[in-house]
Amino acid sequence: AGVAAATAAGRAGAQVVLLERYGFLGGLATAAQVGTICGLYLRDTTNPEALPVAGGFVQEYASRLQRAAGCRPMRLEAGLWVLPFPIPAFARVADVVIGESGNVTVVLHATVAEAQAEGPCLVQVRALAWNEPLVIRPRTVVDCSGEATVAALAGAGVESGIADQAPSLVFVMENIDPGLVERGLLEVRRELRRAVEAGSLPAACERLALVPGMDRNGRLALKLNLAVAESNRPLWQQVTDWEREARALVDELQRFLVRNIAACRNAHLSSIAPQLGIRSGRRIQGRARLADEDVLAARKSSVGIARGAWPMERWGNGPRPEMTFFSERGYYEIPLDCLRPVELDNVLVAGRCLSATAGAMTSARVIGTALATGWAAGTVAAFQALGRPLDGAVETIRQQMNQ
Repeated sequence: AGVAAATAAGRAGAQVVLLERYGFLGGLATAAQVGTICGLYLRDTTNPEALPVAGGFVQEYASRLQRAAGCRPMRLEAGLWVLPFPIPAFARVADVVIGESGNVTVVLHATVAEAQAEGPCLVQVRALAWNEPLVIRPRTVVDCSGEATVAALAGAGVESGIADQAPSLVFVMENIDPGLVERGLLEVRRELRRAVEAGSLPAACERLALVPGMDRNGRLALKLNLAVAESNRPLWQQVTDWEREARALVDELQRFLVRNIAACRNAHLSSIAPQLGIRSGRRIQGRARLADEDVLAARKSSVGIARGAWPMERWGNGPRPEMTFFSERGYYEIPLDCLRPVELDNVLVAGRCLSATAGAMTSARVIGTALATGWAAGTVAAFQALGRPLDGAVETIRQQMNQ
């Protein structure tokens, strides 16, 4: 969302400062090594080619990623299409598109610590950039933090979604027999079940899933799903415990796989994602709210600024999600006011901190839709900063979606 927002605002002529907490761009796509983009294409069980849900920057980014990495859309069960990608390629494409926009100052290793509002206007943001203080006095802010960080610090109403979905940790093993994937990890699941029943592995180790499209040349990306959060615990404590628990489980799992699965006998752990994949966090209370029925009815809006095509996908305490589908080849639209906090006039949000019910967010949080809401938020922010009418921004975005 942040890459799309900064690119949109820069291309529209605004001067942009992009704060990034890591040393590379891409959000959870790179930091959590997600490995697949969901939400780019319509669900379709018959068409041999993936059908994009919208045009504009989202498809431009997907096309550039395909050219850079040699990847192609792949169809999963139930007619769902995804785009697998190598993590370095995603980060590199993000660097390139940001650089080409011409008006974006990138600040890596930056964390927002304070946001000050005067009435309905956010007037100052304080951050630490490589442990040095940084003060920005923006005309408009787009919050793509995934936790509505700036909006919350500035006094906007927010709600926590941390207990709505279980997080996961991605890790990669190499030198695995490729036939393991063709067999659907059957022997892995069988041996994990036996070990859990015998008490030699924690039950959480059964929550193991394959990252689609990432099995190449004996290299296998796996994700371990953790338990859903306890809603009465402080967020920092829950995330800290999740991170530590996940890494301990991965260490135990990879040793078990090497010892007990013939296809993994010569394998080794090559990498662990820098952070957990948090699927649901804090989100704003917006001037409009994307509801479950909007998603399931594939509802459109005259002020829709992004399209969602992914089903509701809720990850609980298991290796597979609960899927709730809407019409095949259908999509819904996210109204602009879902990106606008009630209390603040010059703040927009994008990605998983937009205003939505818990169910609707299980669809709208995916990378393809986050790219779309980021682009929309960045476009609107630029129009606002440059004193141009927001109606013009919505019209521009809607024209781009139909390209």
